[in-house]
Amino acid sequence: MEKTRKISRKFPVTRCTDIAILIFLAVFPFFAREFRVEMMGSYICYAIFALSLDLLWGYTGLLSLGHAVLFGMGGYMIGLSYQIQNGVPAFMQREGITELPWFYAPLKDPIVAAIIGIVLPAAFAFLIGKFVFSSKIKGVFFTIITLALAQIFKDFIINLQKYTNGFNGLQSIQRFALHKNPPLTKVQYYYVILAVGTAVFLFCMWLTNSRIGKVCTSVRENESRLGFLGYNTSAYKILIFTVSGALAGLAGVMYAPCTSTITTEDIGVAASTMAVIRVAVGGRGNLTGAVVGTLLVSWAQSLLSEYFSGYWQLIIGVLLLAVIYFIPDGIMGRIIKLTRRGADDAKSGKELKNRKVTGNVYSLQRR
Repeated sequence: MEKTRKISRKFPVTRCTDIAILIFLAVFPFFAREFRVEMMGSYICYAIFALSLDLLWGYTGLLSLGHAVLFGMGGYMIGLSYQIQNGVPAFMQREGITELPWFYAPLKDPIVAAIIGIVLPAAFAFLIGKFVFSSKIKGVFFTIITLALAQIFKDFIINLQKYTNGFNGLQSIQRFALHKNPPLTKVQYYYVILAVGTAVFLFCMWLTNSRIGKVCTSVRENESRLGFLGYNTSAYKILIFTVSGALAGLAGVMYAPCTSTITTEDIGVAASTMAVIRVAVGGRGNLTGAVVGTLLVSWAQSLLSEYFSGYWQLIIGVLLLAVIYFIPDGIMGRIIKLTRRGADDAKSGKELKNRKVTGNVYSLQRR
């Protein structure tokens, strides 16, 4: 039992799960059809999005119901970039626009557009965080503000029909190309997404184990006490919100070329809520849960919609309620608790055994 405890301490269940998922995703294209590979690529983008939310909600305790706004900014920047490569796109021409608007000029270069797709949501998150956290707004009020932002941003995109194609969204978005070569194939682009997703996961691991991550976790546990100790908690919340915004934007930048489309359905309240559900099912506050929850929920959505097209949403709703009701810590949260409980039981058993041996020796000495 002691040996088992040492092994579990040396190889935590979360790290073993991470390695198993990475190996599975790396070999997935070898046994799956190209259509499934494309789907799995989009799920990895969702996983990056879920990781950005987990930093904010799982580690810092700030629930955002408008996080898809940041995801959509990234997706729309790269989507618009490919729409204007051949001049004024068709949806602008239908609205009577004959020249490309000046503010679209930086998006002509897809690399610049991708950078803007990361920097813009980060800057937006910084400004919102500066306003909200400096005003001491927190808890449910922060959640309500982000919820309102999601609806406002969706209406903003729809109302700017002549510049964004409204609720029709953007289609035929190409995958990235290296130099002047043709765009990457679906499998090649899948591995690019996987490499980016792995880098994001490692970055999140580093961040959550750093001093910044520890302070953010303390903000979640007891912000008042942290403020009493002299920490500027607002600055840490703004910082983690900004980082989270940049990662969400990166997820959108990778997602749009993967699925060749980005629409208003990807940026509103429903998309934000799905991200929250994925993190909740997997288990928040341990990074691995965000990835596990994303892959499980996304695959369940896909399979149920194929076999039960009429009422798949009802089935998945019941399943999600059951998971959240019976395991509120999420799948990985429950596994981590069970593992720790087993290790603690082993430790207490050894201490009890030592106490009995010590007691027997003591009684023999007295005789």
